[in-house]
Amino acid sequence: MRFVSFSLLVYFYCACVYSENEIDARFSVLATSEPVPIEDMATGWDGDYQSGELAYANLTWDIGFAKSIEIGGDDFGKARISRGYRIYYYLKFDKETADYYRAQEQGLDLVGNKTLDLEVKHFEGPSISLSYTTPDFRIYSDKIKYTFQLTNHLYQPGHLQFGKVKGIAFSPTADDFSATLEYHYDQFKLPWLEDEQSYEVDKGIGYSFDAALTAESESWFGAIEASDLYAHFSWRNAGVTVACLQTSAGTGAVCENSGGNGRSDQKEVVESIPMSYSGLLRNKEFDISLHAYQHDRYNRLGIEKGQQTALGRFALFLYHPRLVGASWQTDYVNFQFGADTLEFSQARNIQFNMGVNWHW
Repeated sequence: MRFVSFSLLVYFYCACVYSENEIDARFSVLATSEPVPIEDMATGWDGDYQSGELAYANLTWDIGFAKSIEIGGDDFGKARISRGYRIYYYLKFDKETADYYRAQEQGLDLVGNKTLDLEVKHFEGPSISLSYTTPDFRIYSDKIKYTFQLTNHLYQPGHLQFGKVKGIAFSPTADDFSATLEYHYDQFKLPWLEDEQSYEVDKGIGYSFDAALTAESESWFGAIEASDLYAHFSWRNAGVTVACLQTSAGTGAVCENSGGNGRSDQKEVVESIPMSYSGLLRNKEFDISLHAYQHDRYNRLGIEKGQQTALGRFALFLYHPRLVGASWQTDYVNFQFGADTLEFSQARNIQFNMGVNWHW
């Protein structure tokens, strides 16, 4: 019945509307790790180490169909529907917590007591997205045209790892600590409680909204976007562990007794993730752009210089923190890659975007 209703809707929609159509595919990766290279963040902190307080990765891909809508000669904007997948990972921690984890991984002694303060947010799952972009409109001046875009993402996340750790580690050995733990998961992955049981966790449901505004004049183009303006994720029967773990008592201890005191169960879990903001300002005459991006503690600024050629637009860009790259864009293909080193196993910052589209 749903298929029949959808087919009828599409039929009447296509019958009454003249539109230009577009099929596209997109793939995007943004990853950064402050204390160790990205590869070591996933496999073990045995590489170069520096003080840091976050690791962040956002990977998405989707395939979509878009229609620019025209009814009776009037432009009503563009609608797009897509099917995709997202992997999101955000780990933030006190710099002393990074020092403690490094010492524990390497079997080193601590230089003084260390604050333990860590929060992780991680999920992955398929998505369906629907977006609408308005036609050009003007507000105060006929010389500046605007567009507004609103996007809704629906997720069915399977894998989840959300947790918080707070406490203190006592010097000199990294094995002595006192910390509280609140942990939501589908697979238990903490090394401290190896006997913890596993649970069968059903897939969850989630949704988020993005909003974007562009402004364009004869010489300038600007854009601002807010992603995950409201992000809500829930699982009906996720694993939940709440505990106070203590191997040694000392000044600043947060547990009443030593050992692992806590409980585990399956419960309904509701989680969210931070918003992301991005901005772009481009001088069209010189093809020079300024970029800005923020995701909670993660901030970056960049500059880009482009050049239009017979083979498309080529550009070089430079971001802070360290990232250098290049891009190529045509009416049908775009490709962008940047990193802080050509030795990718040692990279701490990576950006990769690729897209193809066909329109008629």
